[in-house]
This record gives sequence, structure tokens and C-alpha cells, in this order.
Amino acid sequence: MNKAIFIILLFLISTISASSSTFILNEVNEPKTLNVSGDKLILSESESILIYSLSEKKLIKKFGKNGEGPGEFKLGHGAGSLKIDIIDGIMVVNSGGKLSRFSLDGIFISEEKIPPMSYLIPVKNNYVGNCTSPVERNFPSLSICLFGKNLKKSSVIFNSKVPVGMGAKIMVPSYKFTYRVYKDNLFLSTGRKGLEIEVFDSSGNKIRDIIVKNPVLKINEDFKKRVVDFYKNDPIYKNYWNYMKKNMFFPEYFPGLKDMKIDGDKIYIQTYNLSGERFEWLITDLKGKVLKKIHLPQNIESAIAYSPITISNGKYYYLKEDIDEETWELISVDL
Repeated sequence: MNKAIFIILLFLISTISASSSTFILNEVNEPKTLNVSGDKLILSESESILIYSLSEKKLIKKFGKNGEGPGEFKLGHGAGSLKIDIIDGIMVVNSGGKLSRFSLDGIFISEEKIPPMSYLIPVKNNYVGNCTSPVERNFPSLSICLFGKNLKKSSVIFNSKVPVGMGAKIMVPSYKFTYRVYKDNLFLSTGRKGLEIEVFDSSGNKIRDIIVKNPVLKINEDFKKRVVDFYKNDPIYKNYWNYMKKNMFFPEYFPGLKDMKIDGDKIYIQTYNLSGERFEWLITDLKGKVLKKIHLPQNIESAIAYSPITISNGKYYYLKEDIDEETWELISVDL
């Protein structure tokens, strides 16, 4: 067999085997978050959390409703959807003004009140979360803070100097100051145009900087047009078009980082480099050495909205919508 043909066939076989359709999620209408831990698939929509068995391919529990009692959630006040993190085998759920804990079987453990519009993650004996710093240019500045056991802000560990609040200019797409907790350390993406990650211990002391070299990507006119068309025509967001038209602006370049995941001592960095419906991902070690570049699919809902994805145990999981059948399919890709 011709060597070139053999290589192509080998590539096609490996590509097919790397991606496997998992199952149809018949109970899901508008998924907002996606997590995988062991055999458990955990996702949310509105004020509900659904837990599936991956091996049995079936829903095993659904819980949560609008309310303020144990196991209930409220959205609004800056919480457009539930935010779920798996920390040391515990499901940590951020909703409007509340931090709740559940077992991975959905059994309620505890809950605490948190500041409105907060997203907090436990890191050893403290918490890390979003906050605002003193006013700059007549606007508070978006920052990342450390909170103590009493959930009181103890220190600012990163000041983005990006103004927030009514009337502040809105960059589209905005910088992603994403923070992840891994092995009691905090990984915080701080780069604007480039790929920069700062690593802190659980007390907020900086351990190291990670700088990953990757070409910057210019924002093109097609992206600008899609964003404008979205805000002008979307049934919900068109109500904000006059405000967005006045305050929205596009930078010259896309931010260096779109999302970041950490799994199995590897950092997975998603960029805005898009090929069809596949985004570029850089896979690095915990010190930032690039191990691999790969393009992975993600369901694109609009110019600014994408269906949730997650990475767990060396697998990439994403949801694909079948608009005609009005169903969602979970698909996994071996990394």
C-alpha cells in the first residue's frame, strides 16, 4: 500500500475512534453547565440539576427548583445560570446569593449565603471569587479576591483594571479572567491579548507565572457583523441593543484565552482560533510547556453563546443540539 494512503487511512481511523457518540439526553431542553466526575454526568438547566450514569446511559436523579430553601436555587441578580464545580468529590453550586454543597448523588450537605453576583470556589480553607476593586475612572474594576472561612473578602489577588457597571464600555468578546482550583492551588488566567496564567497557593501567595506563546488573532468584519446581527435580532437581547450600540466596542485582537480546564496534571487552554465549528485547544503541563495542539468541536448557538463543554479523565465532552429533533446528544472525544 502506498505510504501516503496508509498514513491518511490511519489518521481517519484514529479520528473516528477518538470521537464516540455517548447518548441522547431526552430530559434536557436548554443545558447551561456540564460536568463529569467518574461515572457521573452532571448538568444544569434553569434551577434544576440532572445527574446521569454514563455507563448506564440514563438519568438517575433530577433535583432543584426555584426557591430559597435547602436544595433550592434562585437565579437573577447577576446569576444567569447555576455554576457547578466538583471540588474534592463534592458538588459545589453557585446560585443567586447562595453557595450550596451536594454529594455527587445529589444529596444535600450544606449551604451558605454569599455576596450578590458572586461566584466562589473553595480552595483549601479559603474561597476564591470575583469581586470589585476601588473605583477607577469613575467605575469599579473587575477583580479576583480571596475570601476567608467567614466569606469575608480578605485580599485582592488580581485587579484586571477592566471597568464594570452601568455606562462602562463593554468589550466584545470580553477578557476571560477564568479561575480554576486544582490540588489546592489557584490557576488564574490574567492575559489580555496573550496567554498568561498566574498560579497561587490557597493563601493567595503567587507561586509562578505561566506564559504560553501562541499567535494573536485579529478580529475580522464577519465576527463583528455576526455580533451586531445577534444583538439586533435575538428575541431577548434585542431589547438591549440600544444600550449595547452605545457602549459596545471591538478590540483589534481576540483575547488570548477563551476558556481553561485542568485535568490530570494538564492545562487545557481554549483559544478563539476557530476552524469550522472546531476551536483550537492547547494542552500544556502544569508549568506551561505545550504538549499538544488540537481542534475540538463545540456547539455554536450564536455569535456570543456556546453550549457547555467539560474535560475529565482525558476525555473532552460536549453537547450537540439536533434542532429538528429538539434533542441534545452528549459526545465524548479521547484526548
